[in-house]
Amino acid sequence: MATNTNDRSKPNVLVIIGATATGKTSLSVELALALDGEIVNGDSRLFYRGMDVATAKPTPAEMNGLPHHLIDILEPDDEFSLAEYLTRARETIEEINLRGKLPIVVGGSGQYIWALLEGWDVPKIEPNRQLRTELEQILEIDGVEALGNRLQTLAPEVADDTDLQNPRRIIRAIERAESGSAEQTQIHCKAVEEPYYTHVIGLSVKRSVLHTRIQERLESMRILGWQAEVESLLNAGYSAQSRALSGIGYKQMIGHIDGKYDLEEAIRLTTVATNRLVRHQNNWFKQDDPRINWFDMTTDPLQTAKSILEAATDWRHTN
Repeated sequence: MATNTNDRSKPNVLVIIGATATGKTSLSVELALALDGEIVNGDSRLFYRGMDVATAKPTPAEMNGLPHHLIDILEPDDEFSLAEYLTRARETIEEINLRGKLPIVVGGSGQYIWALLEGWDVPKIEPNRQLRTELEQILEIDGVEALGNRLQTLAPEVADDTDLQNPRRIIRAIERAESGSAEQTQIHCKAVEEPYYTHVIGLSVKRSVLHTRIQERLESMRILGWQAEVESLLNAGYSAQSRALSGIGYKQMIGHIDGKYDLEEAIRLTTVATNRLVRHQNNWFKQDDPRINWFDMTTDPLQTAKSILEAATDWRHTN
């Protein structure tokens, strides 16, 4: 069964998930227009202002005048935890429902999506400045692999759900593990009863086609000013150590700007990192998960979008 049991006291929430470059943005806008919805971002890469090109953030034209919530809410060096995301997302969904609109949660950040839909109770953990200084020294001297190894030893289950190429995320995960909250986040935080009545739509694309789409996206990023965007952020005082600039597409371009390699190598490294991200996303969104209604967007995305709209409309009209 792909939708949870209807409870009239629960808000309806439509959800669109899937790996990067599977077509979530355009589909979410189409569904929002048809179903009188507003979009709630569930992708951690879109939180940060000034980071548009390398995150493939929806443009104003792509948003088509529809409200998109929890986008451009942070500066690139702002701290933002899962607990803070859940608070803001829950408030946003409640506000959308009070307006009589349909909340449509869209994203590829699996932990954020399931934490929201499953009603996780995540403790707010303040940054441990002393530990962070120690970890940043390890990063500088021994590299990101040493941080990953420490997390693997400390909390293997947390490490499995962490991007081990992203030092900011590893450091935050180690902080959580050291504080004792990691086990609670991983095991004990799911609510007894899920807070929303949901219909989860999963988008998949054949792996070879997805790889081509990723390469095309990177070429589009190059044309749209990827390097200029990163240079602008660096000129504004941010660095590779800033929280968001350690992410995919930013640290690779910073390496090129710093003269470590040419632009083609920056593109290659970003392609590798993006494909690694896809594998990580697929670990969160399983093809055999009965909660997810999967649709293959490989061969005829327009016709598939029509089928998705029909299914979502049926769900909407019966609730």
